[in-house]
Amino acid sequence: MKTRSVFKVAVALVFVAVLMTPIQSSCQPCCVSAKVLPEATALSDSALTVAPAVGTGENFSIIWITDTQYLAERYPTYFDSLCRWIVNNVDKYNVQMVIHTGDIVETEGNQTQWVDANSSISRFLDAGIPYCWDAGNHDYNQTCWIGNQYAAFNPAALQAKPYWIGSYGDGISTAVHFTASDMDFLIVNLAFNADDAALTWTNNLLDTHPESHAIVATHFYVNRTSGYESWAMNLRRTVLATHESVFLTLSGHVYPLVHSGIRTQVGDRHELVFNRQEKDNELGSASLRILTFDTVHNVIDVKTFLLYANTFMTDEDNQFTLSTNFWNAAAVNENTEIPEFPSVIAAVILLTLCTAATVFWRKTRGATATPLSKVS
Repeated sequence: MKTRSVFKVAVALVFVAVLMTPIQSSCQPCCVSAKVLPEATALSDSALTVAPAVGTGENFSIIWITDTQYLAERYPTYFDSLCRWIVNNVDKYNVQMVIHTGDIVETEGNQTQWVDANSSISRFLDAGIPYCWDAGNHDYNQTCWIGNQYAAFNPAALQAKPYWIGSYGDGISTAVHFTASDMDFLIVNLAFNADDAALTWTNNLLDTHPESHAIVATHFYVNRTSGYESWAMNLRRTVLATHESVFLTLSGHVYPLVHSGIRTQVGDRHELVFNRQEKDNELGSASLRILTFDTVHNVIDVKTFLLYANTFMTDEDNQFTLSTNFWNAAAVNENTEIPEFPSVIAAVILLTLCTAATVFWRKTRGATATPLSKVS
């Protein structure tokens, strides 16, 4: 009876171990597809609040440029023409903000490239057009950031602008806002692999603007396979998934192998990638995206314009419409999940208990079996 009891206990322990073993670990690999990685199921406290009212005003646009490093290095006249085109079309598209998602120049310490970039971007500054930027991996490193030596990228030069909120790292990351269609929009533009302090800065901005409809731009977020590297996963867990106000992300850096853009969706948050830098003899970044917001019908129409060809791209990867409530009601906080039992430890315990159960079973069977010599 005792051995049978021990066997039952062992089986019970094995069953408990199985229950404790996680079906899916919360520790995601470095590169996870955005299409298959679900958000956690537990809603954050903020996700229970009601989103601000949708606006009823006229349509407006955000213009997005990125990865202009080859323009600064080899085609400065195209860089300038790109910015002049935007200035000349501000009224036509009711442009409320211009966003540059980094790699402004090719070589972070090359003053000639910064002079050319400054000359081009200064057209926004001189015309009073709201804009923001982030520093890409070609724009700075741990010991070199000279962009702030030029007016167009110097936070002090924008301090008095009504749309300017602030910067982190003396201009490597920036934050702006604007009001259009009776709605306030917050844009935080993060440098390439921004450090934890910058992410804290971002969280503070989102927390202090709880009713603003937020866009997080950064140089590199979604990769070329529509997945996330380790830094992006950290951004997603610690910032994006904890703020339902973030309804859109914009990033560049990677050059898609087939398309000139990538788009994914996580909950109600759209995530867009745009970068044409390698196209057409590396003149491809002389292009821009126009995101036209229609807050009455809850859509964003996206168009891609090639300045050097003077034409709009009409394929489905470069001209499309996003349906949005300008709010991510499905935002969740992955960090609120119940801590899971470490899978490796659980596996070891499970294997040990299975082995023990087998041993007990064999001993029990051996002890109760009748010796062959006594069989009549």
